[in-house]
Amino acid sequence: MKHAYFPALLAALFLFSSCVSNQDTVPVPPPVPQVQEPARTASGLSVRTLRLVEDAVFEVVVKKAVDDPTVYEKEPDWDLVPYAIRTDDYYSIGTAFAISETELVTAFHVISLGLASRVYDRYYVRDSRGGIYEVDQIVAGSNERDFLVFTAEGLSVRDYFQFERNFKTGDPVFSIGNALGEGIVVRNGLVLGTVPEEEAGRWNQLKSSADGNPGNSGGPLVTPDGDVVGLVVGLRDSNILYSVPAPVILDLSRNSLPYRVKSSYRHLILANTTSRVFETQIPLPGHYLSVSRSLVSSYEREYVAAMEELFDTAPAYLDGPNNAYLLNSVISSSFPELDFVSKDDDNWHLSDLEVKSYNLPDDGTLIQASVSGFSIYKINKPKSAPLASISTDPRYILDLMLQNMRMERTLWGNQKYRILSFGDPDSVTEYQDALGRPWIAAHWIIGFDDKVLLMYILPLPNGPAVVMTIQDSARFDIYEWDIRKTCDHIHAAYVATFDEWNDFIALGKYTPGFLKDFSFTWQEDSRQVSFSYPGLSFGAGPEVFEWDNSSELFLGPSYYSQDNQVEFGIRKIILQRDVRGREYTILYKNIRPDPRLGAKAAENWTDLVQAKYPFDGNPGISAKDNTGAIGAILNAQKDDPDIRYSLYLSMDNPQGEDNLRDRIEALRNSIVIER
Repeated sequence: MKHAYFPALLAALFLFSSCVSNQDTVPVPPPVPQVQEPARTASGLSVRTLRLVEDAVFEVVVKKAVDDPTVYEKEPDWDLVPYAIRTDDYYSIGTAFAISETELVTAFHVISLGLASRVYDRYYVRDSRGGIYEVDQIVAGSNERDFLVFTAEGLSVRDYFQFERNFKTGDPVFSIGNALGEGIVVRNGLVLGTVPEEEAGRWNQLKSSADGNPGNSGGPLVTPDGDVVGLVVGLRDSNILYSVPAPVILDLSRNSLPYRVKSSYRHLILANTTSRVFETQIPLPGHYLSVSRSLVSSYEREYVAAMEELFDTAPAYLDGPNNAYLLNSVISSSFPELDFVSKDDDNWHLSDLEVKSYNLPDDGTLIQASVSGFSIYKINKPKSAPLASISTDPRYILDLMLQNMRMERTLWGNQKYRILSFGDPDSVTEYQDALGRPWIAAHWIIGFDDKVLLMYILPLPNGPAVVMTIQDSARFDIYEWDIRKTCDHIHAAYVATFDEWNDFIALGKYTPGFLKDFSFTWQEDSRQVSFSYPGLSFGAGPEVFEWDNSSELFLGPSYYSQDNQVEFGIRKIILQRDVRGREYTILYKNIRPDPRLGAKAAENWTDLVQAKYPFDGNPGISAKDNTGAIGAILNAQKDDPDIRYSLYLSMDNPQGEDNLRDRIEALRNSIVIER
């Protein structure tokens, strides 16, 4: 298989961080015996310094993701990748240097222990002769100060760098590092001074005019004699190189690893945000994988606590004063919608997302909306697609999507290749949301990009709803929490042809809890359809419409308030005769509106109570369009003054008012409403 190349990793890891102070000190390594050196070289560096560059500076590397299961529209031209990268089994991501016989130091963000990539999960150093050594013990470090002292398995050096605490503006310095991942280079400059770290000025960053590139992070900034005055962490502000000064490294305790992150938290359905500072200490020394697991698991617990706090401080969901609009809303189409808190009025609403549509083979459609890094899809299944495959098989679903909408990979430069499949998912599990709906959860690791594709699939009678996001693989668990919370707030209609309904019910375990007592029958020979739901039964034969296998039943569930309690159930039922959507009936459960919805909502309710047009039982016919409609108010067996059921029928070529009356009367006689 071809290598899954990821050149963007080089730039992504060249970052800048801030840090925390501590009163304990790091023991300074014993000095190396002085060696009499000849005059300086033409570069201004001592001969010993050049030897240290050769023997005591290392590349930090990660193993390539070798196998790439991705299927492309055409085979990528791998020769576009530079030869050195194409033939290397590792990616070079930064620099490290020896500070004792067994200890090395690099920037914390190069060996990022607070992240747990699903692709690049092990770190190595490579010497100038090509020797590879896996990182072993963490000895000291700080994510804020952006340095890490560590050992590597089997690595010992004879000569190493010394720290120099003292420097002054104007001193000549040299940056040494693995620039652009293409080998160790040395570049000269001058000390430009220092600047306080940004949050509270707890220590200073060293500034110099020595050059740097992605890959230089973690390398030494040295005097002409090779003494280290700083550790390179980033280039910014028009070619000013920033480094962690030697005292900042030397004056930190080796007993533990301090880790501190200040983060802002938000969720796409909320208007509020929250900020928290996460701090922890990991005892040292410790193996780097163990230290990383401790940091990652601790932060994930912090993330969940922060997000729960975020939702706790948002307007109360369903049972608070900010829910009048949501509890009056019912989804009207097959496309799923989110409920969310509007930043304009701090009330919960049902979304009306802007969608794009793609045609699928055999009369299928793929509908998409995107919001805050998440995509919501509705697949209306092609006629020939088995419902079990298109609603429950993650690879089948994703392949169908990729083959009918464009997703690309940029290999090198600007060469783009269309992706047709990511192969089989790396995992498939199930998730039951807050409404008791069963979702199928799948994820794919995209090795070449160090990303994870998360897909949650809600089986529906005519094809699934899908929530999907592509994120950094290191934050898999965090985004899984986010996507599950999103699924809890998805509103989806259950709609399908009569044939599809039978197939869906046959799937069994994918029927949601609120439909467990739902029954459906379609008799093709007699053209009779019937169904029942707790508190309601409904039937219709040819005396209403000439139903056939392609006729549709739409069930619109929603939250609503009844008897001062929030309930969830079916409020809208649509029977549609054919795909044109011109002949249909609608049964709707109307709830007395909350006064906060305003005068118009109150007036509409009064019209329903008084059975005014179009629910007055009088037909309306348009001679111009040759269409007719009639509506009525239905009585429940047990009257509730806060509920009214409205029935509406519309048809082509109505053939007179009496025909409309007969059809709605036949429909009324087949409906039984208990309450």
